[in-house]
Amino acid sequence: MAGRAQLTSHHQGSARTAPSCLARGRPGGRVIILAGLGKRPVLPVGALYTRDASLRGCAISNATVPELAEAATAINHLLARGSLVARIGARLPLAEAARAHRLRESGHRGRIVVVP
Repeated sequence: MAGRAQLTSHHQGSARTAPSCLARGRPGGRVIILAGLGKRPVLPVGALYTRDASLRGCAISNATVPELAEAATAINHLLARGSLVARIGARLPLAEAARAHRLRESGHRGRIVVVP
């Protein structure tokens, strides 16, 4: 299944992202949930079992220092190869940090990166 991911991730517990994770994934693939303790994501249970998908939770606070270092190395490798692309919605200088906060509070999509 060219173009279909073996692993997809569902962030923030948004009702619209879980179905898109399943649609992007291969049958038998995995969906990782990163939603936070207070979130109550809507899960399309029918799509999970009819696609033979598995669902996993992930709390970075449970990782050991060596596991975090290994993950950081792997992510940096993927970024350097261009295999992983960060979705950056805005890059702002540190002098505009207040603007970055206003953007986030207004519902701005994508990561906001503040640089020195």
